[in-house]
Amino acid sequence: MNNASQQSATRPMLQHMEDQYNKRIDDDITKLVDCFSDIIKIGEVRSSESLLGLIKELKQYLLLNDTKTLTSLTEQRSTALTTQTAEIKTTIQDLRKEVTAAIYDMESVYYRSLTD
Repeated sequence: MNNASQQSATRPMLQHMEDQYNKRIDDDITKLVDCFSDIIKIGEVRSSESLLGLIKELKQYLLLNDTKTLTSLTEQRSTALTTQTAEIKTTIQDLRKEVTAAIYDMESVYYRSLTD
C-alpha cells in the first residue's frame, strides 16, 4: 500500500510539472511567433523600399537609354524646326517683295513729283 500511496502522491506532482512545462512551451512559442511576425513586417518594409528603389532605377534607365524614343523625339523636333524655318523664310521673302514694291511705288511718286 505504501507503493500505491507513493504513486498517487507523485501523480499530481508530475501533472503539475507537466502543466508548467506546457505553459512554458506555450509562452516560448508565442514569443517566437511574435518575433517572426516582427521579422516579416520588417522584411515587407525593406522589400517595399527595395522595390521602390528598383522602380526608380528602371525609370531612370529607360529615360536615359531609350534611344528609340529619344531618336523619335529628336526627329520630330527637327522636323518641326525645319518646317518653322521654311515658313519664316517664305514670310521674309514675301515681306521683301512687298517692301521692294513699296519702295518702287515711293520712288515713282517721288520722281514724278520732281518732273512735274
